[in-house]
Amino acid sequence: MVKLTAKLVLARARAGDLESVKKLNCWGSELTDVSVFRQMPNIEVISLSVNNITTLQDFRHCQNLQELYVRKNCIAELSEICYLKNLPKLRVLWLADNPCETADHDKYRMTVLKTLPNLQKLDNTIVTPEDVNRAIEAGEDLKLPEKEKEVLLENGGGRSTSPADQDSDPQQSAIAVTLEETNKIREQLGLKPLPAEKYTSIQTRASPSTSKHRNANILSAVLALVKELDHESLETVQHAVKNRLDSF
Repeated sequence: MVKLTAKLVLARARAGDLESVKKLNCWGSELTDVSVFRQMPNIEVISLSVNNITTLQDFRHCQNLQELYVRKNCIAELSEICYLKNLPKLRVLWLADNPCETADHDKYRMTVLKTLPNLQKLDNTIVTPEDVNRAIEAGEDLKLPEKEKEVLLENGGGRSTSPADQDSDPQQSAIAVTLEETNKIREQLGLKPLPAEKYTSIQTRASPSTSKHRNANILSAVLALVKELDHESLETVQHAVKNRLDSF
């Protein structure tokens, strides 16, 4: 599995933080995991053709996305385009040469346009009002893939709280949250996850369990990482911190 990390994004885009990245080109990089785009709401142009991406799910969070190029990937289900339905600015989509492009090219095109009627260009071909009108009649109705249920669970939808969860030690819960945040940052920087035992030993103060202390938890996570970063990574962090301070 080849994952697109935050560190690689910042290096290619020459940016200080993910939210400031507007364009990104990772053509032909053998990528399989592009979940980093969930943290990039301001991205406008994404070029990921000739990779090994299997889902469009990670782009659903890119509310400013205008152009998406994912030609020659491994997207098998045409219903994946349903993840793009709520992107108000999307005007260009290049999806050709994926397994989801059926032998009946006209039916494929009509179905895509019925699902995404605001497109102005599909697979490098201009979309006309006549195309959209015909698509409404001839295109198939698509539904979100089955894995959408998994997404709802990841986001807390339908998740119940067991008595065991309610009776858990608040301090241990706080440590678990902080460890999760620490390892999320480590993953983005290309570092291995930190074992729970090692992280617990780092904590010299009891961790508060209420949400109002989230900043303190994140600060602890960041400080625990700093000593493990190389010079290049530290410069990236320094740049991001400077940009963040300038925004206040």
